[in-house]
Amino acid sequence: MCADFTACPDPLARAPRAGGRASVLIAPPSLQGALSAVVWRDTAGLALNAAQKLNHFPATPLVCLSWFQGMDIGLIESSEGGAPRWRPLDAALTWSGSQSRPLVSWSPSVGRAGMACFPVDVAHALFGVDPHDLLDRFAPAQAVLDASWQGLLDDLLASANPHAALAALEHHLAPRWQALRQRADPAPSLAQIGRHWVQRLAWQAMQWRDSHGERQIERRIKRYSGRSLREWRMLVKTEGALFAGLQRHHAGLPLDLAALAHEQGFADQAHLSRATKRITGFAPAEFARRFVEDESFWVYRLWV
Repeated sequence: MCADFTACPDPLARAPRAGGRASVLIAPPSLQGALSAVVWRDTAGLALNAAQKLNHFPATPLVCLSWFQGMDIGLIESSEGGAPRWRPLDAALTWSGSQSRPLVSWSPSVGRAGMACFPVDVAHALFGVDPHDLLDRFAPAQAVLDASWQGLLDDLLASANPHAALAALEHHLAPRWQALRQRADPAPSLAQIGRHWVQRLAWQAMQWRDSHGERQIERRIKRYSGRSLREWRMLVKTEGALFAGLQRHHAGLPLDLAALAHEQGFADQAHLSRATKRITGFAPAEFARRFVEDESFWVYRLWV
């Protein structure tokens, strides 16, 4: 494991797209409502420079089980002096909680990586993971999941492609999920996953109003999901604005930020810009440029 914290690139460094292989798979019918998506990235054999090995991720209400093959992955953080510092995760399989801020990861090597994404409440019901324990954190998967999940972890780490990973997830999760679920829910699009989950959370809050006061509901929502309902709503609202802006870009329309802010329910363009920066780390115009041009924004392009 490389532990040279000074070797990582500046997290804001730019590098052109390099053709890294990436894909996203939606849950099969047996896991609809449980598994949001499987994201796969393969850079094995590519001659990438340091900046092209960066990975930019947005803030997200989802929790993720990730695995890495041939890669020493870690997060880039700021040290006390402000210089970037690389913190290796020191695990081939990790569990990450919901994230309230954008992240940048980096690996000194190339290889393959996969990420299975779940809503917070599903992770709690299916895996027994407390949503509070990993807010804005990463941990080795073996330290989070009990021994009954070791077969799943082994199969994910051995998967040669995203279809094999999805098959492993279905094999190990579907029986447990079918035993837990009360009814079949339609699978939402990727752009709707977070919004649909927050709508369910809001509906739960409405049900609690018959027997609880407002402050009790706030505490109960935070205990149930790890964050306040207001925080969740702002997260998915900003995500919705990003999707709307990118749809305009794909349609060849100009990016009118003032109009977009109004359409998406923000007070003004400045409000939208602040919210976008909290989610992605970049103002809208800069995010749009990097989305189109930068290799490290592969996960955004894949998700859209």
